Amino acid sequence: MKKMKKMIVAIFVITLVATSGLAMAQGWGRGAGMGPGYGPGATGYGPGGWAAALNLSPEQNQKMQTLRESHFKETIPLRNEIMSKRIEMQTLWAQTNPDQGKILAKQREINALTAQLQEKSTKHRLEMRQVLTPEQQAKIGASMGGPGGFGPGYGMRGGFGHGRGMGGGAGYCPRW
Repeated sequence: MKKMKKMIVAIFVITLVATSGLAMAQGWGRGAGMGPGYGPGATGYGPGGWAAALNLSPEQNQKMQTLRESHFKETIPLRNEIMSKRIEMQTLWAQTNPDQGKILAKQREINALTAQLQEKSTKHRLEMRQVLTPEQQAKIGASMGGPGGFGPGYGMRGGFGHGRGMGGGAGYCPRW
């Protein structure tokens, strides 16, 4: 009888050890990580990004930091409202019989809020450009292959990285 108990315990331990590796494996998917995204990274404004490439003066760096912080604080309520509406949308989708009318109405609300956020972000990017000299603005335009655009960078705000789930997926990553 004791031998049988020991064997059962041994099998249980071996099974536990063998499957613990599977439980820890996450694979590629949505999640935080360094990867393609919009933000202060290799091609964004900030230390080591465009700031270094454009030789921004300390005054320009300070002004841009102030603009970024102001934009971030100004858009907190709007971003929070978008997040809240998205959670409401998930709740609508999770119902046994999702109501198409309610889902479409909620999507319109999210779209309207997102449009407001995009407009504020565009105005912010234009403000950021005003801090640059004409030569610095031309340098950005030339490097982006068009007149004065801002493009994707490798920032630390998300992007491809290890996360839960399987399959390639990009994480959420705000521009500024």
